[in-house]
Amino acid sequence: MLATVTLVTVRFVSRLVWLLICTPLLAQTVSPDTTLSADEQASRFLAQATFGPTTEAIAELRDLGYNYSAWIDREVAKPATFAVPVVTGALAAGQITSIGNAQNRRARNQVMISGNDQLRQRVAYALSQIFVISDNVSTISNAAEGSSSYYDMLLRGCFGSFRDLLMDVTRHPMMGRYLSHYRNRKANATTGTRPDENYARECMQLFSIGLYVLNPDGTYVTAAGGRPVEAYTNEQITEFARVFTGFTDEDNNPNSVGTGTGRVDFPRVSPANYTQPMEMWELQHDTGAKTLLSYPGVRKATLPAGQTGLQDVGDAIDNLVEHSNTGPFIGRLLIQRLVTSNPSDAYVGRVAAAFANNGRGQRGDMVAVIKAILLDAEARNLSFLTDPEHGKLREPFLRVTHLLRACRYKLSGTVLPYDFGSSISENTLGQFPLSSPSVFNFYLPDYQPAGPIGDAGLFAPEFQILNSVFGITTPNNLYNLIHTTAGGFSLDLAPQAAIADNAGSLVDNLDLLLTHGTLSTASREKILTAVNGITPAMVPSGSTLQLTRARMAAYLIVISPDFAVLK
Repeated sequence: MLATVTLVTVRFVSRLVWLLICTPLLAQTVSPDTTLSADEQASRFLAQATFGPTTEAIAELRDLGYNYSAWIDREVAKPATFAVPVVTGALAAGQITSIGNAQNRRARNQVMISGNDQLRQRVAYALSQIFVISDNVSTISNAAEGSSSYYDMLLRGCFGSFRDLLMDVTRHPMMGRYLSHYRNRKANATTGTRPDENYARECMQLFSIGLYVLNPDGTYVTAAGGRPVEAYTNEQITEFARVFTGFTDEDNNPNSVGTGTGRVDFPRVSPANYTQPMEMWELQHDTGAKTLLSYPGVRKATLPAGQTGLQDVGDAIDNLVEHSNTGPFIGRLLIQRLVTSNPSDAYVGRVAAAFANNGRGQRGDMVAVIKAILLDAEARNLSFLTDPEHGKLREPFLRVTHLLRACRYKLSGTVLPYDFGSSISENTLGQFPLSSPSVFNFYLPDYQPAGPIGDAGLFAPEFQILNSVFGITTPNNLYNLIHTTAGGFSLDLAPQAAIADNAGSLVDNLDLLLTHGTLSTASREKILTAVNGITPAMVPSGSTLQLTRARMAAYLIVISPDFAVLK
């Protein structure tokens, strides 16, 4: 179960004695501490709602009287911290000569890790794993600041309406290129071509209603024999594909001239526009009548002939957003990204209800959805700490950002300094923001690993990338970050070293920041034994006894099952 994850890897350090100290933590089963102070509960909340708790963030919640709803309201009111100005500013200042993948990644790292608008950053990151594009394909990686523009679009939309968000996703030139509805032509009887169906399919399957008809609590509606009822047909994919025809780059030229025979094909745009919403070239939009999804209360099950392209697209987006599936489908995905891999049906139902009506008659209010997720009893009640089905394996990228923020990271570079280099990437973690291997994200929401979790019928998405390679490289990355550097990053463990003479105080401090007071008695005892067992003879050259103790404690906690699983 998620409460009994075992650790099977350890950083192979150069000194045998360090390996011997780490050995007692291997393959241990833990039971989280459930007696959490108000500060520790605040740290746990911040682990779900940000890229990692900090001493300052915990103090801010303390000053608010630990009023999490008020904290969310304050976060929503903050201005967004965008990535595009970071990377284009460096280019304008002559600090870089071009914008490529490395520069975009550094800019996004900067706003994710250091942005003052942490809830917005964290939710946008969660959305980037639902509305997936990937800079691992050339159409995205070669698109100047396009990928950062896409992330900024998610930042702008994550506190608005889901309807507007899905429209912005649909019209963004990076999504257009990734799922190929950019310059998607209407059917041509002469050539026998038909509209590309890629975006239409994924917009339904992944971005809105899912594969099967859902009850309000996210459970499947079943037919005779218990088989789930499919939410749409191949014919409906074809109809939606006709909707998503005619998109091309916005060139800000009201006098654009078409190309090809009869000047009906898309105009040439130079340079390509990777940041502004795609425009509609009506001469390549299918203007025929179209059949969409039909369901009780549907506004338009069919689209009349002769509408403009954007009218068709807007009506199609409404058709999907107003479908009863969308609330429970999107709600469950966001719960999994923020709180727990196996939310109860009732939890999904409560979030879906907030999606359906924010209390003021508005559907798809993202702030209402976020509050419903983070303030729910299944997110906040400490009784769920001991529920073996509750919690989630931390994403490896979030394990890194949590450690950075908790331990006051330092940067060595001056130009776009938020650089992990090659030491922390999708090749060493199994994931990296906006670098998924496919539109299906790094892992599937219904992934069930072999063994106790799968045997119990539970889901554990992040386990899909916990393999024999990343099970070693991820702890190695954390070791390097704690003891030396990871790219341009290093840690300032001076506050921990200052109290390291008292091993109990040291572990308490790191438990608050890293494991939110949940560090098990078994793990705590072994870590204390290891820290107290460090002698001056074991201190590496250039270090101190206190710093060595602080590094040991931090490392043993971040490779522990207590840290690996967020409860």
